[in-house]
Amino acid sequence: MTDHRHVLVVEDSRVQAKIIFQHIADRTPFPTIVAHSFTEAEAAMTERRDSIFVAILDRNLPDDPEGRIVPLAKSLGIPSVVMTASFSEEVRKILLEENVVDYFIKSMAEMEAMERLIERLYKNQFVRALVVDDSKLFRARLTGLLRNLNITVLEAEDGRKALETLAQNDDVRLVITDYNMPNLDGFGLIEELRAGKSKERLAIIGVSAEGGGQTVRFLKVGANDFLVKPVEVEEFTCRVHMQLDMLDLLENLRELRAAHQG
Repeated sequence: MTDHRHVLVVEDSRVQAKIIFQHIADRTPFPTIVAHSFTEAEAAMTERRDSIFVAILDRNLPDDPEGRIVPLAKSLGIPSVVMTASFSEEVRKILLEENVVDYFIKSMAEMEAMERLIERLYKNQFVRALVVDDSKLFRARLTGLLRNLNITVLEAEDGRKALETLAQNDDVRLVITDYNMPNLDGFGLIEELRAGKSKERLAIIGVSAEGGGQTVRFLKVGANDFLVKPVEVEEFTCRVHMQLDMLDLLENLRELRAAHQG
């Protein structure tokens, strides 16, 4: 798997860029590339694409009045996080249409959350997920959201295909499954999976157009979490990252216990 280690910071204010750079340098292990203009950012993204795993972007650059910086990152497959001076519902819609991973206000209060996100996006390079849904359109939607988080994605059109795929890919850590599918539905799939892997080793998120009783049943058969269609991007990102963070924490605890016992 890839191991891109650099963070790209694009910010025309040299003072603001220095603040962001310093926070990343002090609180994360990742080296940082800084660009102060669209021209510098384009050069960095194209010449050093293989080393960059996330771009922290200012959308208001002096040589980019049309806002080309986020689409550029997307075209190169670089997950982007936007730092914005102001926020509104209109700005949110624009950013989500541009497939940004997340957005933060330019303030010291937001820095810690941004640092946590950077660390998660780095770890996501080594995560494989499986999306299970008989709707090709919805499967593509979830697959796109996961890939935007640096996660490698496999797909299956029903529960039986999912079991076949997982048998050949034992390193999958996250399964996102619909309920209503032919051959083997989401409940049956989760029951089969839980016979072999616990919640501590495989995270499963159920998805359905209905809440209520389906939510309860998904959780009772062994899902870690549940989402209702249509899926909101921010909620999806938060829930996926929450499950992956929990898996990492539990894995660290197992390693500490093993080291202590050894």
